[in-house]
Order: sequence, then C-alpha cells, then structure tokens
Amino acid sequence: MLKLMWALEDSAFAQWVAGAPTVWAYPSILTFHTVGMGIVVGASAVLDLRLLGVGPEVPIARLRNIFRPLWFGFWLNAVTGVVLFIAHAAEKAFQEVFYVKLAFVALALVTVVRIRREMFPDDTTPDRPVTTKVKTLAILSLVLWAGAITAGRLMAYINLG
Repeated sequence: MLKLMWALEDSAFAQWVAGAPTVWAYPSILTFHTVGMGIVVGASAVLDLRLLGVGPEVPIARLRNIFRPLWFGFWLNAVTGVVLFIAHAAEKAFQEVFYVKLAFVALALVTVVRIRREMFPDDTTPDRPVTTKVKTLAILSLVLWAGAITAGRLMAYINLG
C-alpha cells in the first residue's frame, strides 16, 4: 500500500497540486474544499437547528429542498478532498485522524439521510411532527459535523498514526 501512496504522491498531478507556484493549485483547491464544507455543514446545521426549535416561524416543509445544496457541498468536498489527499497520500494514508474524520463524515451523512427519511419521506408529505427521535438525530448530526471539522483541522497538526 505504501508503494501505491508514494506513486500517487509522486505523480505529476500531485506534484502540481502540492507545489505549483500558482494560486490555482493547492490554495484554490483548499478554498473550494472549505466552501464545500461550509455548504454541507451549513445546510445541515440550518435543518438541525430548525428541527430543534430554532426559527419556529419557518415551516419545516420549506426546508425540503435544502438537500440539493447539501449534496452539492458534499460532492464538492469529496472531489477536492481526493485531490488534497493525492497531494500528500503517503502521509495521510497512515494518519489515524484522517480515518477518524472520514468516519465522522460518513456517520453525519447517514444521520442526514435518516432525518430526511423521517421528515420528508416523499415530495408531497406536509409538515410532520418533530419527534424525540428526530431531535436526537439533529443533535447527533451537529456533534458529528463538529467532530469531522475538528478532525479535519487536526490533520494539519498531529499524526496519531
């Protein structure tokens, strides 16, 4: 596996991403990754907070379409995340905190999908009551996204592996 990671990191593309003296390489990719994170976590937080009672004047059904930008932000993060990983594959592949981050993201996405299934099972369902289960999922979602962000930032500073 180490050979594969070195091969990825030694590729011309990875070298360009990591070391090109242009704003269009690493700085732009990292910026898009941050924007994607803001979109996915922001959209999720809006939904979670509304489900927890913030902004009661906003009908929950109006948030039915929040999943489009949320998934756009996720895919933007996924693509830019793969590119950032390739630039430092040999290091990141053996960094435990990287896998902690991925676990938090995966669990947060599962939670978002569960919230959607509970609150918006189809396009015609009117407002449904917010159950204790949904509130628990909303709290869990906020905690998981905070964990993913924290683990992502820690990747730059610590190596638990």
